[in-house]
Amino acid sequence: MNRRQLQREAVLAAEYVLADLDPEPGGRIPIFDLIEDRGIWLSFQPLDQLLGVYQRVGDVAGIAINAARPITLQRFTAAHELGHHELGHRSHLDDSRNIEAATSDPNELQAQTFAASLLMSEMSVESRLEHRGHDPDRPQLTALDVYCLSVELGVSYQAAVTQLRNLGKITAAAAQRIYKRKPLEIKQQLLGGRRPDNVRASVWRLTPADNERHLVIDVGDELAVGLPEMRSAGYEWGLHRSSGLTLVDDRYEPAASAAEPPLIGGVGTRGLTLRSHRPGHTTLELQLVQPWEGGDLADTFTLDITSTALPVSELGRGISVNQHAQLLAA
Repeated sequence: MNRRQLQREAVLAAEYVLADLDPEPGGRIPIFDLIEDRGIWLSFQPLDQLLGVYQRVGDVAGIAINAARPITLQRFTAAHELGHHELGHRSHLDDSRNIEAATSDPNELQAQTFAASLLMSEMSVESRLEHRGHDPDRPQLTALDVYCLSVELGVSYQAAVTQLRNLGKITAAAAQRIYKRKPLEIKQQLLGGRRPDNVRASVWRLTPADNERHLVIDVGDELAVGLPEMRSAGYEWGLHRSSGLTLVDDRYEPAASAAEPPLIGGVGTRGLTLRSHRPGHTTLELQLVQPWEGGDLADTFTLDITSTALPVSELGRGISVNQHAQLLAA
C-alpha cells in the first residue's frame, strides 16, 4: 500500500473504534478506559528513552506508557499503541521519533494517523471550533486558539498543530508560525501573567459560552474563567459553589479605553482562576450579585466538572489500578 492508503486504513480503524464508543461530539476520548475495556493490559512505567511499548503474546496484549511524561503525551502515546493493536501490528518499542516525528515506517505512520484520528477526529475538531465561534471550514486560528483546542481535546499543543495541518484547517505557514509560540507563554497569558504552579498542567479558557457545560479535566488543571462585569451597576461575580476546586486568583480588569481613568460604566472582565485539587465530580457555580446582605442575584455561571487522575497506584507506576483485581485472579 502507498502512504495515502496506509493512512486511510488507519483513519477507518479509528472511526470504527469511535463508532463503538459513540463519544460526545468534541469531548475528550477516555483513552485509558478504552484500552482497558478492550481487554488490553495497561501499565505506567519509567521507560527511560521510550514513550510507549506495545506487546502481543498469543491472544494477550499489553501497553506500557512512560509515567514520567506529561499527561497529554501519555494520552497520545496510549492511542498510538492502541493503533498498533487495532491494526494488527507486531510488538513495538516506541520512542519520540515514532510517536511525534514524521516517519516512513508503515506501521508507525499508521499508528500516528490512528492516534490523531481517534483523539482529534475531524468531527471533534470542527465541533470545538464552532463552539468558539470559528468557521469550522476556514478558521482563522491564533496560537492561543490552537492551545485552547489542545486542552479541550486532551492532547499536546504539538499534536494539535500537526492534526490541524493534516485536516487542512491551517496552512503550512500558519503551522510554522504557531509552532514558535511556547505553551508555557500561552498559559501565562491566560493566567494574566502568572506562571502556573504546575507547568505541565493545562489551563482552560472559559467564557460565557461555556455556561452549563460538562468538562472532563485532569487533577492539577487550572480553570481561567473570564466573565463580563459592569461595576457601576453594583453587581460583582463571586463563588457560590466550588467543592474540589481551589481559588488561586480573583481579579477585575477594567474595559480597555483610551480614556484615563477608564470611562464610568464600561464593561470590564472578572477573572477567576481555580485549580482542581482532587479527583471526582463537582459543580462550579459563580453568581453575579450585589455584594451586600440581601443583594439581588442577576445571573449565574455553572460548570459540571469531572476531575480525573491517572489510574496508577500511590507509587505513580505499575499496572492500572482498575486491573488489579484481574491481576490477582490471573
